[in-house]
Amino acid sequence: MTTASPTADLLERIRKSGLVSEGDLQPYLNNTQRHTRELLRAMVDQGLLTEFQSDRLAAGKYKGFLLGSYKILGRLGQGGMGQVYLAEHAAMRRFVALKVLPASVTENDVAKERFLREARAAATLDHPNIVRVFDLNREGKVLYLVMEYVEGTSLQNLVDKGGRLPVAAAADYVRQIAEGLQHAHERGLVHRDIKPANLLVDRAGTARILDLGLVRSETDEDSKLTAQLGGRSILGTADYLAPEQAVDCSSVDIRADLYSLGATLYFLLAGHPIFPEGGAGQKLMWQQWREPKPICEIRPDVPEELGRIIHRAISKSREDRFPEPREFAEALEPYAEGPVAPDPDLIVPPPPRPSAPRSSQRSNDAARRGNSPAAIRTPRRAPAQDRSKETLALGIAETKSAPVIEASPEPIGDAPARAKGRSRGPLLVVAFLCGIGVAFLFLLLILSLTWSGVLKT
Repeated sequence: MTTASPTADLLERIRKSGLVSEGDLQPYLNNTQRHTRELLRAMVDQGLLTEFQSDRLAAGKYKGFLLGSYKILGRLGQGGMGQVYLAEHAAMRRFVALKVLPASVTENDVAKERFLREARAAATLDHPNIVRVFDLNREGKVLYLVMEYVEGTSLQNLVDKGGRLPVAAAADYVRQIAEGLQHAHERGLVHRDIKPANLLVDRAGTARILDLGLVRSETDEDSKLTAQLGGRSILGTADYLAPEQAVDCSSVDIRADLYSLGATLYFLLAGHPIFPEGGAGQKLMWQQWREPKPICEIRPDVPEELGRIIHRAISKSREDRFPEPREFAEALEPYAEGPVAPDPDLIVPPPPRPSAPRSSQRSNDAARRGNSPAAIRTPRRAPAQDRSKETLALGIAETKSAPVIEASPEPIGDAPARAKGRSRGPLLVVAFLCGIGVAFLFLLLILSLTWSGVLKT
């Protein structure tokens, strides 16, 4: 009994995944002896697969690449509730971000209700500084949000990779986020997990709020959707958690978000959180009573008035903070010089779109040119150099085919040589006949002399 080669198994997984059309897969079917990694690399180079898809297929996976009308292209990260993937709508060819709640979690009523709450709350928001939510779908037991894809980077990544930010850039990013929070506040919503990792900035310098996984209404008295820690309801991130949120997150209002946003601005300027040391439990306690080191002592270039604005935003008592995000944004305006584009090297672009099936593309091209299908099936042979480049790009061995005989006009530059060759033909024939005649006469002469000698004897 013969077993299939690893490459044959891989090709079968690719076929089952639905990522590559039969027409694009066909050239690879006769190369089952190639190494699987070479074949996957060739498909990635050809734009048939993304790196993420290639890695998953190499690991033996073939399910989960298609979710409803969307094709999964890559993983963007971990959200507050599930995985976030980059995907493309199969028909619209539009990038989106899919936030997926795994099937195993949908069986948990608390987690499922929190996810649905995020979808309902996010759907009511429409603001340039908030990542938009387009749709909520279900595929089998899997629930997922369809969100706007932002080609950019998080504020957390900006600091981690590039260090603390210039004053003007930090002030402007936080000012924009405050305007987005004002929009949410006017609709009675609190985010409850404002932090640098949940704040994105795109190539143009526009900042957006991401991940409404912990959002709640300011008038919602339901506390069933909270995680329990030591008998208290705690949700959020310790480095940016408002003191009252560490006590009971079910009773917080927009001022808790302003505390988190003030702590975020501190992080952008200092390069570390307000309490850079200690564990999560210690930080939760320090949020209650310990004052952070003034930002002006860490960054002498930070104006004193801006330091006072930050200190007000992170006041222990929420009554001492800005009452609304709008006022925080207005206070930051003098220090913000407009949108600041981040370093392009810190932005990870999306993977190249998998190419459209080449067979379909050829048909479309033929329709535009008015060619018949027969003409497409018997194309004119390309020059040898071009064909070798195409084969190298495919990463597969060139297949042998019957030679193609073509009637093509002769090069004009060779006409004199051919004319000269044709004029020599009759002369050669005459010379050949003359040579035969001379040889015949010479033979007759020899025979005549010989015969004469014989008679004399």
